[in-house]
Amino acid sequence: MPSLLSIAKAMLDGTELSAAEARILGGAGALARPEVVAETVAAVRAGGDPLGEMFCRINSAVSRRGQGQTFTPDGVILGMLAWAQRQGSVVRRLVDPGAGTGRYTLAGLRAFPTAHAVAVEMDPVVAVLLRANLVAAGLTGRATVVVGDFRDLTLERIDGATLFCGNPPYVRHHEISARWKAWYTDTLARFDLEGSQLAGLHLHFFLKTRELAVPGDLGCFVTAAEWLDVNYGRSLRLMLMNGLGGTDVFVAEPQLQVFDDAMVSAAITGFAPGAKRAGLRFKSVQSAADLKTLPEGEPVALETLQAEPRWSILVKGGRTERRAGHVELGEFFQVSRGQVTGLNRVWVASDAAPTVPDRYLVPSITDATDITAAPAHEISRLEGLRRVVSLPRELDALAPGEEAAVHAFLAWARECGADQTYIAKHRKPWWHVHLREAAPLVMTYMGRRPPVFAHNKAGAKLINVAHGLYPRQPIGVPALRTLVAWLNQNVRQDAGRAYAGGLTKFEPGEAMRIMIPQTLVP
Repeated sequence: MPSLLSIAKAMLDGTELSAAEARILGGAGALARPEVVAETVAAVRAGGDPLGEMFCRINSAVSRRGQGQTFTPDGVILGMLAWAQRQGSVVRRLVDPGAGTGRYTLAGLRAFPTAHAVAVEMDPVVAVLLRANLVAAGLTGRATVVVGDFRDLTLERIDGATLFCGNPPYVRHHEISARWKAWYTDTLARFDLEGSQLAGLHLHFFLKTRELAVPGDLGCFVTAAEWLDVNYGRSLRLMLMNGLGGTDVFVAEPQLQVFDDAMVSAAITGFAPGAKRAGLRFKSVQSAADLKTLPEGEPVALETLQAEPRWSILVKGGRTERRAGHVELGEFFQVSRGQVTGLNRVWVASDAAPTVPDRYLVPSITDATDITAAPAHEISRLEGLRRVVSLPRELDALAPGEEAAVHAFLAWARECGADQTYIAKHRKPWWHVHLREAAPLVMTYMGRRPPVFAHNKAGAKLINVAHGLYPRQPIGVPALRTLVAWLNQNVRQDAGRAYAGGLTKFEPGEAMRIMIPQTLVP
């Protein structure tokens, strides 16, 4: 990092900085050699981002994940700006939320030569690199860098359109403070909308854009595509139909890995805030060439959007008609994910952990292979399954002689951080992993293959590596076995939600929408 900052420091010599940025550069040491600086400046002027690339090499994808620092490839930025240019608006201002090293800012200023950019970046280290890139490109006079949270941003009214364009940081709700979760639901309420506090940071950025934008503005964001289907994404789907003015949704096919360091499927969403819409256009993007142009998709009427809870289906032309004699699996089963432990390496018993009394060790399905490797798709024995530590809520209930072992285990669990996970902090008490009753049928839910179903004859409990299928009414064992055989032979991988790299995920709601012959369940 010091060598990276020494290059930026030399490039920024004399540039006005925020207090946070000045502190960062104060510890950067000596300036980089002139030839290194000259080479870096030349690369920026040629359209590259050598500082951003160096930052990513120094800081692994894992270390950047907590702040949502995923850098966008040039081809995606070109496609998004091409979409914006096709809208025909006179863009006078660019807003780049979560600007990173300024890839959108620099490309946008080049695409719209009369625009001024507002680049918002929370991390002062990255903001320093952003400023250095602006200096190298000769664009400092056309940009304002804001070191802070996009959700705190205010904007003055201007003549002409503002284009909100960028890659909102993907940060899961576990990392979002209670203050900002409250802001999210309160702000949605101001627009007569409802939303879940399980929403990730990228949805917060859409909502902030809804708050800042005025009719005539434009927006184009690239995000993970999961909002198309999940429950917390409903607020964004409603915004696109009401107020945010959704125009286009481009969804990258799973084989097209958009981000080098994030295995997520990508959706690019175009919108024109305040515009009345009869529907949105949906397009499947299947090649890198299409990413650079984002060709127009097929229109989907507003009535269809309102009725369809899973928008990824619309990319494929909509839901197929229900076949005669078939019903949804959910009419017979409630599908639920297994218990979240908060830290499997602690709560799934192992030789590394202090031992606890056997009566608190519950044989459970703890790995997808417990299902996929089950002979004849039947889990018939508890022997061989790993065991989950399920301690009582009240430690006063411990029998004489058990206290020392349990307290030794809990001390070790604390050393591992098991009491500090999001789940543990929201569980009373933090050590009580409650395992639901065994499900008669279980299924895997993520992989590069269709889900695998098994009859849970042994009654094994389940953690969140798989789903449990709970009958809504009593179903006999012969019918359960017949259903398992049919599901394993007929459920297709494309019925789930596709992710980059060929991964497919079946959320409980998607599993319950699987169509089965009505005659399978008497």
